[in-house]
Amino acid sequence: MSARRLAIERLELDLRGVAPELAESAVRLLGPALQRALSAQAERTTGLAGQPRIDAGRIDIPSGLAAQGLADRIAHQLVTGALPAAAGEDA
Repeated sequence: MSARRLAIERLELDLRGVAPELAESAVRLLGPALQRALSAQAERTTGLAGQPRIDAGRIDIPSGLAAQGLADRIAHQLVTGALPAAAGEDA
């Protein structure tokens, strides 16, 4: 297995409506959550490199969601929102 590296120069998150403490905690947990989300989609991530801008869209944030859950949701949306749909998936 070869090592892969993905450099993210800038990441903008609009966490309007999320309590500041929850947002801060989720952002701290985002690195590992993003690593897990990328690993889960490793076969499909080769197209991510070199893209100048990716808009991953929006997510719903249910009340009562903990920081880890929010970080995982954001990471999943970043990865799956940036990847083209796989054969057989709806776009």
